[in-house]
Amino acid sequence: MSHGPAIAILAGALTLGGCGYSNNIFWETAAPPPPAKAAILAAAAPEAASARKPFVVIRFERADPDYRTALYDALHGALERRPDVEFDVVAVTRDTTAAQRDLASVVHSLAAMGMPSERISLSSVAASDDATDEVRIYLR
Repeated sequence: MSHGPAIAILAGALTLGGCGYSNNIFWETAAPPPPAKAAILAAAAPEAASARKPFVVIRFERADPDYRTALYDALHGALERRPDVEFDVVAVTRDTTAAQRDLASVVHSLAAMGMPSERISLSSVAASDDATDEVRIYLR
């Protein structure tokens, strides 16, 4: 499943995100990894995602679920424990349009929280059933 253009659009959304959170915890981080490393990790994420336990699961069972506060709290806690942590954001669905929509929503939320794009890799995997429509966030 190729999502090259969608990933590029979502990466652009990271740089254009607003500042929706006044407590911007994400800017005081270590230097970002080189871009080549991020591209390699993004390509490897689908295989690794099936064997790992997700740190956060956001279910898109209805339009615009209210996940942002819980996501912020979870990421804040992860960064307190591991300031150099990076995140794999994986859409899990059989619907390509839903995968792009869900990833865009989560990426926009992360950008609004101040998360640097260098700390995020994006990918999608096909769900094992038609009902699954979620985004999983893994720590690396």
